[in-house]
Amino acid sequence: MMMEYVPGEHFRRFRDRRPPPALVCAAMAAACRGLHAAHELRDLGDGHLLGVVHRDVSPDNLMLGFDARVKVLDFGIALVKGRQAPVTELGVLKGKPPYMSPEQVKNQALDRRSDVFSACVVLHELLAGKPLFEGDSLYAIARAVEHQELEPPSRWAGALPADLDDVVMAGLERDRERRLGSAAALAEVLERIAAANARESLEAWVERELAAEREQHRTWLAKLLAASGPMKTQAGRPTGMVTAIADEAPAEAAPVPVPVPVPVPVPDRRSRRGVAILAVLLALAGVTALLLLVGGRDHGAAVVDAASVDATSADAFVSVPAIDAAPSDAAIADAADEERDAGRARRRDAGVPVDAARAVDAAAAVDAAVGTGFLTCTAEPFALVSVDGEDWGTTPFFKRKIPAGRHEVVLTDPASGSVRKRVTVEIAPGQVRTVSAP
Repeated sequence: MMMEYVPGEHFRRFRDRRPPPALVCAAMAAACRGLHAAHELRDLGDGHLLGVVHRDVSPDNLMLGFDARVKVLDFGIALVKGRQAPVTELGVLKGKPPYMSPEQVKNQALDRRSDVFSACVVLHELLAGKPLFEGDSLYAIARAVEHQELEPPSRWAGALPADLDDVVMAGLERDRERRLGSAAALAEVLERIAAANARESLEAWVERELAAEREQHRTWLAKLLAASGPMKTQAGRPTGMVTAIADEAPAEAAPVPVPVPVPVPVPDRRSRRGVAILAVLLALAGVTALLLLVGGRDHGAAVVDAASVDATSADAFVSVPAIDAAPSDAAIADAADEERDAGRARRRDAGVPVDAARAVDAAAAVDAAVGTGFLTCTAEPFALVSVDGEDWGTTPFFKRKIPAGRHEVVLTDPASGSVRKRVTVEIAPGQVRTVSAP
């Protein structure tokens, strides 16, 4: 997201320079034109008014640029008709109390006339040289907004151009039914007063009065840009594109010994259960030894997560059809060997260092020993994923760890709730299985 950079001064500094009343009228007329443009924003579909109310018109949110253009800033708390979220919570005030309209202080319904009141509070301050509503507490200011006797700005500023007092007081009517009805109406009167009384244009006044500040700003900005070096632009990407995992060279790591299972003779099928238990015990012992070897080091440097290697390669993912029968032990072992060999070949082709490849193999060996596989799910457009009835979030995700065994994977359309794919997959220890939906 980018925001316009506006070099210049806020209206509070503009007030402190005590500009002539005609130039105050010219600047405030420009601000009112900007407010009116916001008030007139319409829905692109049916053309209905959006009901925008700025709610924070104040000297800090009005800017006089070094080019003499006036900008209305900070629509961050603007009221817009039809917003989905609550606009103002009960008991919460939005805006700066000294510039609020009476209806805003009382948290009542607002329309564009609230901004007209706030604009006239700012106009009164620019002419009088001091804030209209003051107090030592929020309560005191709120009471002043509602009950303080209002006097025209000429009470402090001295003689002002004809009609200027009247238009300020018309915009400060507490009864909004009697108040000036729009910022455009206020702007028209101010423009007429400025044209009839100005001895120089706002542009000429800014060129003369803000010359030193403008030059100081240019010098500062030039130093800032020089210190930041050449400006670099970044190209965007199409909406919906998934961020790829960066191809970073793995950190140097010492080879990690892979636990080598001790050959165990298998006399016959009757002793298969005892052999399996013994194999599990030996595997656990190997895992313990591995953890002792790497336990004192930084695991991020010593062991590369298998999910981070070639995770975006299309060759790494193979769609798996539904499996009606569980594969044999020999088939699972053969598949694991093929998966490991294929992974080594992909890493070799990608230029992954040998030490890092060994570390990956070691991690894969650990996963295989403890009975862990990996699941990848993709869909276009994205889908909701559940595995064995448990919510796994949305696609895509890659090589997420899952206990080895048979699992039911369901991909559901997030809009309609209909099932786009339901499949049962058998995942062997250390293997990667992919479920995709069109």
